[in-house]
Amino acid sequence: MICPKCGGTGVAEEIISYQMECRNHLFCFEDVPAPKCPDCGHYTITEETMSVMLAKVEQITQKATISYHRCRWPKAQQIDEQQPTAAVAEVMETLNKSARK
Repeated sequence: MICPKCGGTGVAEEIISYQMECRNHLFCFEDVPAPKCPDCGHYTITEETMSVMLAKVEQITQKATISYHRCRWPKAQQIDEQQPTAAVAEVMETLNKSARK
């Protein structure tokens, strides 16, 4: 296999952990086979591997699951410039917006 990023040869399969977000859920897959380029270190998820993961996503999302919500944390500079109570209020508003989605 040739690396799709740098064109390097000698790509060897390794076992990795892979995280993906799909249908508003975070999935963490363990022991995923993924070719790795020895030149640039790029991992490639093959079409076959992705189809297996998507089938598992389909299976899991049909059952009741725990939702995972992401929100942006205010940058350190913004916190320093604001009053502490304003920074806390901003974080709480961000969390509330995330929970409503």
